[in-house]
Amino acid sequence: MKQIITARDIMTKDVLTFALDTPVEEVSEQLLRYRIHGAPVVDGSGQLLGMVSFVDLVGRTGEQVSDVMTPSPVAAAPDATVSELATMMLDEMVHRVPVVDGWRVIGIVSVTDILRLFIQQQRGE
Repeated sequence: MKQIITARDIMTKDVLTFALDTPVEEVSEQLLRYRIHGAPVVDGSGQLLGMVSFVDLVGRTGEQVSDVMTPSPVAAAPDATVSELATMMLDEMVHRVPVVDGWRVIGIVSVTDILRLFIQQQRGE
């Protein structure tokens, strides 16, 4: 029987997040420092408010992340299957999906995470 792999199994748990008032320049610096292309925007209790990516930083103007973020992003529950995650990414044309528990960000899954899993399965790891 095939094991069902979920977001909880492959998500990155230590997620870089930004507050609404984070300066755009700092967002850019942090994304470059951690070599990631986007991250969740959260309130003080970790509730998901939006996503910000390099595309947002280039395509929109503003001084704070709240000015350039994509509001109401797609998100997944911890028990979402990898197939469901991949479908979300394709349907919404996004490269990362925050994993939420009651809208509080607890992880993130990227296309890279899904590709890594696929390669491991192909190798029989």
